[in-house]
Amino acid sequence: MRKFTVLTTVGVAAAMVAALAVYWRRFPRAGLRWTNDVLNPWLVEHGWSGSGGSEIGTLEHFGRRTGTRHLTPIHAVRTYEGFRIVVPLAERSEWALNVLAAGRCRLQLHDTVHDLDHPVLVQPVDVRDLPATVRWAEARLGFKYLRLHRSAEHPGALEPAEAVVAPPTSEEVVARPDREPVGIA
Repeated sequence: MRKFTVLTTVGVAAAMVAALAVYWRRFPRAGLRWTNDVLNPWLVEHGWSGSGGSEIGTLEHFGRRTGTRHLTPIHAVRTYEGFRIVVPLAERSEWALNVLAAGRCRLQLHDTVHDLDHPVLVQPVDVRDLPATVRWAEARLGFKYLRLHRSAEHPGALEPAEAVVAPPTSEEVVARPDREPVGIA
């Protein structure tokens, strides 16, 4: 009887995991509105991301169309050259597209701000330090990873929202009276 109970429990758990995987593949943006509008701002405002011993970092990036500054809680893992961040929505992730378009971002993790550049979106199978079962499962779910190169780091925190002005976009042009207008890349 005990063996039947264990097998039944394992079977039910496997069926629930399979159902969640199917649901995720069909509706990957389910629950994102609440996460983006309520949970993420709460984590940043209350210091749960980026500071102290938290494993959750705060990624600073700017909207590719609006230039608006965004602070997104993420789980960054340190690598030899910089960091890797799991991107569950792959190319449908707005924050990842913002970082890819800008070619740079900043990450606050453990009271240190890291300047990151050269972002690349890679498949889970290309991340060799993940267990094979994790690579397999994440590939089936459509996850990807954002690899970032660390160009500088310094102790401290990201500036408060009101103290930051969005960097100029590539479409903006600076006019100098003594020279020809120069495009900003």
